[in-house]
Amino acid sequence: MATGKFRDLKNRDGENAERWTFFSPPGMVFLLFVGCLGAPHAAAADSGDSSRVILRFAGDVLLGGHYERAAGADVNLAFDGFTLFHTADFSNVILENPVTTRGEKTAKQFNFRMHPRFVAALKAAGISTVNLANNHVYDYGPEGLEDTFRWLDSAGIRYVGAGRNGGAAHAPVVFRKGDHTVAVFGYYGGRESPPAGSRSAGVASRDLRLIIRDVRLARERGASYIVVVLHWGTEKAEVPDDSQRWFAHSLIDAGVDAVIGHHSHVLQGIEKYHSGVIAYSLGNFVFGGNGRSTYETGVFEIALQGRNPEYRFIPVGVRNWRLVELKGSDSARVREGVRRLSKIFPSTIP
Repeated sequence: MATGKFRDLKNRDGENAERWTFFSPPGMVFLLFVGCLGAPHAAAADSGDSSRVILRFAGDVLLGGHYERAAGADVNLAFDGFTLFHTADFSNVILENPVTTRGEKTAKQFNFRMHPRFVAALKAAGISTVNLANNHVYDYGPEGLEDTFRWLDSAGIRYVGAGRNGGAAHAPVVFRKGDHTVAVFGYYGGRESPPAGSRSAGVASRDLRLIIRDVRLARERGASYIVVVLHWGTEKAEVPDDSQRWFAHSLIDAGVDAVIGHHSHVLQGIEKYHSGVIAYSLGNFVFGGNGRSTYETGVFEIALQGRNPEYRFIPVGVRNWRLVELKGSDSARVREGVRRLSKIFPSTIP
């Protein structure tokens, strides 16, 4: 994906005003809401083709631990030759680690972090945004979280689900192309990463009332398609529990178009619900938190064209830490596994 320029705009309300960051590759515009107050400036005109927009989402990425030891000096090991993000208009993965060499470990069983040298690999892979709302982003405390913001900002990688205050953490990344304006939010509901406060950094809380508030605000500001990414569920569970299904249904009923889940570290089923879609867990993408270097995962694609979105699960393999799009019988086998997991739902994707 082409690289654009960034510029910050403030309105006359000063520090309490909303700031939008514009990212403008050819034919498209990215906007980042970094506050919740005040009227925004009008976005720049977009001359891109509005006939089709491709959004692609993947699961947990942790370029540390076992992965870092395997990669050594080859920072592009995982993404070398992998093009699915480059051929999308918008892409999102879950960055399940702070980007830092500083900070003190928080008291927990497993602490993860990513060396800043791997940020360039995320950028080179064509990843538009990362979701920071998860249970490991605070593993090295406030210093580690602040370093994460700084390193991602310096590389021009947008992030959701965490921020230097509550307004920033709950703000979406907004992508616009032609007639489509897509808002993407991220939320975490556990206790390992603190919620952002009015003057303190942290993550966006997975609170239904707050999410509905955020979604309504995005609609008021012109979002035509809304995606909510959630860190939730039980590790290793292949089936979402009843509370997850109720929560996801409630979000769709409140106006969310797509719910994307992660945290279980395994693939789960995909449900069509009313006018929306729910991918309950996309599993691990490239996850150095354990020693498994070869396994199957996937990318969830949403194609916007006209009134009816199209959905596709794209099987992906991790082979000695390298990502490859699966073809033939390997692809069919992974697709069939997701179909099997989706049989518990009244409706799923083709």
